[in-house]
Amino acid sequence: MWKYLVAGSLGMLSVGSVALAQERGSAQPIPDETWAAMQGVSWHSGIPCPARAELRLLTVPYVDFKGRTVQGQLIVADDVAKDMLDIFADIHAAGYPIQSMKLVHHFRGDDGFSMAANNTSAFNCRVVAGTSRLSQHAFGRAIDINPVQNPYVNGGRTSPSAGIDFDETAERKALARGVIVAGDAVVTAFKKRGWGWGGDWTSMKDYQHFSANGN
Repeated sequence: MWKYLVAGSLGMLSVGSVALAQERGSAQPIPDETWAAMQGVSWHSGIPCPARAELRLLTVPYVDFKGRTVQGQLIVADDVAKDMLDIFADIHAAGYPIQSMKLVHHFRGDDGFSMAANNTSAFNCRVVAGTSRLSQHAFGRAIDINPVQNPYVNGGRTSPSAGIDFDETAERKALARGVIVAGDAVVTAFKKRGWGWGGDWTSMKDYQHFSANGN
């Protein structure tokens, strides 16, 4: 097992540095138990998604909706794992609240169920809804954050349905709990690392969505 640490090797870290590393979060190869649970649920052998060795399990601290710091888990591609740890360190430091952060296999690999539960998740070996094209989530290079407060909006459709209270510009206020708005700590943390935000799209809005390539 290995971890991305803030500086140096674990053996050289002071007690304070170890605490800082833990606060920042950690990354590791996908454990056997997790990989087994993903099979046929959030990872499928018939879809060209990243292999196990190309994925990393992140454990990161975040502030929940009750104001407590708790630990959540995400799976992302190995090549974006360090950036993702940096991003969530910034988000946590800013005190931005997240309701839930569980791996999507806990929701049967169903994006709709995960969104309805207001769950923040990243990797899911799936196609874009209504197409045969692989989602950026299928490559472990995208994440959805607080889907209820930050819904997908396209014409008359809002997803998840509970996001209807947050799908209009006037409803999307910076002080509303869990809402992501332009220029806030969440958008800034991702854009600082070159990631794109679905809230910037023009033909539709996907306020929950961030991806390494902007799609």
